[in-house]
Amino acid sequence: MRNRKLFFKGYSLTNQIVLIIAAIILVPLVALMYDIFYASRTDEVVFLDKEQRLEALVQSVNKEFSKNLDSQLDGLGDVSSTMLHNVFTQVVEPQVPANSGIRFGLYVPSTEKITVLGFLHNYRNLSQEEEAQREKDIFDTTKSGLIAAQMSNEPLFRISGSWNDQIVEYISPVVLKGKVVAVIWVGERLNPFFSESTYFRKLLRYFILGVLALVMIGTLLIFRNLTTGVDRLKQGLHSMEKDIHHLLPEMTGELGQIAQAVNRMAVSLSEKERLEDQLRQSEHLIALGRLATGVAHELRNPIGIIKTLVELMKQEYSQVSGIEEFTKAIDEQVDRQDREIKELLDFGRPTKVSIKECSVNDLIKGVLSFLAAMLRKHNVKVALQLDNNISKISADTEKLKKVFVNMIVNAAEAMPDGGKLEIATKETNDMVIITFSDNGEGIQAEEKSRIFDPFYTTKKTGTGLGLSISYQSIKLHGGAIDVASEPDKGSTFIITLPVTPPFSERGDLLDI
Repeated sequence: MRNRKLFFKGYSLTNQIVLIIAAIILVPLVALMYDIFYASRTDEVVFLDKEQRLEALVQSVNKEFSKNLDSQLDGLGDVSSTMLHNVFTQVVEPQVPANSGIRFGLYVPSTEKITVLGFLHNYRNLSQEEEAQREKDIFDTTKSGLIAAQMSNEPLFRISGSWNDQIVEYISPVVLKGKVVAVIWVGERLNPFFSESTYFRKLLRYFILGVLALVMIGTLLIFRNLTTGVDRLKQGLHSMEKDIHHLLPEMTGELGQIAQAVNRMAVSLSEKERLEDQLRQSEHLIALGRLATGVAHELRNPIGIIKTLVELMKQEYSQVSGIEEFTKAIDEQVDRQDREIKELLDFGRPTKVSIKECSVNDLIKGVLSFLAAMLRKHNVKVALQLDNNISKISADTEKLKKVFVNMIVNAAEAMPDGGKLEIATKETNDMVIITFSDNGEGIQAEEKSRIFDPFYTTKKTGTGLGLSISYQSIKLHGGAIDVASEPDKGSTFIITLPVTPPFSERGDLLDI
């Protein structure tokens, strides 16, 4: 395995595939080339030797046969079939013992009769019936070659028989006075091992061709899968250029490992971007908090003086007609400014927290009870999906109530014509998750990244500190708040709170 790794080290995936396929193809190609250039030539040599031996034997028999016919005719008319068979027997019988394993035959076209002398393999003497059947079988298998030699008036060398019992035959016509009067043939049985070897070599060729076809099909499939995978990666990377949160699709093999590595890198970059945004948000909030605290302190003093003067005016000028109307208007505006100053102080000063064990579900139900009238006024229906099995958490209940109030009020204001608000809770990995989903106006994409910024608001009235203070309160509990929204489809605020918040270990933040 180590040597294999070293062998492929430095090669691209495509080159590795090409090398593997080339190695697979090389083996059957070498076997096929061996069969074509070596084994086939060996067959040619064997058949050429057989052909030459049988040709010489047939020519010798034909020459002597024709000579004896000429001497016996001696000016007579046409030769008879009986004479042909008798002369053939006289000429061939003396040669049969010297040519063991060779079969001689004579075919007379006019009578379609044959004479067979000699055996390819003879283990016992045959009866007359067996001899007759033998001649019939020989004639049936040889007839086509005999007729071909007669019609063409040319010698013929051929192979007959079955794949495991092949016979080589040399067939030559006997011409007398320009006419084919008979056909002589000589046959010899091939060694069964040679026949079987030829048959299995043929099977091997088909097997090799099949292997090559499978390799070619496999190669096409591999390259198709490779190119398809690369195309999917390219399209995924193109989408990722536009949106880093768009992950590559799951894939198998090495391309899948590459996709997973790219996805991990994208997730890391997204997390890094999120942490940088949080850091910038925190630094921004700290700076604004200091500014807000200073401004609030500066405003509180004159507001206190105005409130005191109004109280004196109520006492000293109570007899003056219309003074109550003016002092009431001043009180309302002073109270309004006082509330905004309080929001600035809540936002800017690092207040201590008073923690105790509480139920998130109970807090939500409590908030809904005193907001019921407001929700009815806005024609908002609330659907609760509270998990009764979630754990109790340690938290500052007043701060969480303010956060929940802010979420519900914002949802109601986002549905001016009424709508549905879904509030759900669940617990995952020691984290309690609360979601507030409305089907209101939604938030524009360019506004989504700024809604937690201090003093940023899209409302006609309001300080823009509600979500910022909620953001701070949830962060103080070691949790997170996020939003998912589409214009005209509604918004979902997701609050995640740990069962045991991190400030439980910091005495400087506790006020128990």
